[in-house]
Amino acid sequence: MLLRLIRWFRGYIIFTLSGRYPERFINILNKSGTIYWDLLSSGNNYRGKMILFDYRNIRSKAGKAEVRLKIEKRVGFPFYLKKYSARKGVFFGFVIAVIIMFVLSGFVWDIKLNGAEIINSSRLMSALDECGLKAGASKASLDFEKIERKLIYKVPEIRWISINALNCIAKVEIKEEYKKPKSKANKKYPCNLVADCDGIITNPIVTSGTCEVKKGSAVMENQLLVSCVVAGTNEAENKLSYVHADGKIFADVQVEKEYIIPKTNNNIILNSSYVEKSNLSFLWLTLPFNLASTPCDLKSEVFSENRLFINDVTLPVGFDSSRIYSFISETVKYNSDIAKILLEKNAALFERFNYGEYRIKSKNYSFKELNNCYKLKAVYTINRDIAKKRRVKVLKKVENSR
Repeated sequence: MLLRLIRWFRGYIIFTLSGRYPERFINILNKSGTIYWDLLSSGNNYRGKMILFDYRNIRSKAGKAEVRLKIEKRVGFPFYLKKYSARKGVFFGFVIAVIIMFVLSGFVWDIKLNGAEIINSSRLMSALDECGLKAGASKASLDFEKIERKLIYKVPEIRWISINALNCIAKVEIKEEYKKPKSKANKKYPCNLVADCDGIITNPIVTSGTCEVKKGSAVMENQLLVSCVVAGTNEAENKLSYVHADGKIFADVQVEKEYIIPKTNNNIILNSSYVEKSNLSFLWLTLPFNLASTPCDLKSEVFSENRLFINDVTLPVGFDSSRIYSFISETVKYNSDIAKILLEKNAALFERFNYGEYRIKSKNYSFKELNNCYKLKAVYTINRDIAKKRRVKVLKKVENSR
């Protein structure tokens, strides 16, 4: 294969040989060391292949052997070059394209992240940008080991990282740190269950320990609910043992919450109109398509990036667009009816996100208008688990032997 490629670049011809003494001419070629191949005979004629330079040197020897040489076909790069010599722009364009590709191969075109499941990819890309690894960075100026150390410092959730440059793509392999499993060894030490607030017991569920309360009994904060002291079941085992008390003690708890809204408030409202910007990016260069600006200081930008792909290869050319929304500040005055509706909505949101896992048995609202604000006082009766663990230190009694 390599020999065929060399012959193609040097250029060769397919020739025919005819005459009275073709064998004499072949002997002359062998004595002069001229290289030829694929020589086949057909009657008194021969057909073969020869390098273009050698063919030019042997034409004068054909007359001595009384044979006639004829070129049947020309094959190779020199003949293609001669064919397109009138179109010099094609040749120079090809040379320029090769130079451009050679120069661009020294830059990073794209960054691929692998192994990031918990860590946000946008956060990682922003950290890599701060460390110097971004699209358009020169590969010769990048110190991957230094970037790895900086990235681990910026993103402590990374346990292991490796950055490798494959062609024009920087591949970032990440191993995230393991979450420490909850240790079961803590359940070996003795502890009590006490109340974390005042309440009325509705359903005590004890899995280990001695229950000290009954359904319907009122308890105070820090009162003992489940004791870690357990007595033996028979006379032979009439000894006290200490266990890790566990269970759930459900009780009705009363909670008060106040919601306040001022009579005059500055609201920030999203403007329906927006300004759209477009940029053409090439490596580290950004060329704006339009020069739009927003006069308002309060604004929000939605950014989208589109890259050019060819056969799953990311090219260093992209089209970026962004929409900039502006916000308007308005002074709004509330009357009592609107303020009450808004406060009840705030209360509903608070209940949904803070008491969603509990059962709200009752709630009472009381609305009140003050000098500068409106206040909504809510009283809830919530049924929840009020047990919390409190460790107990057991001292062993040492008997002195006589």
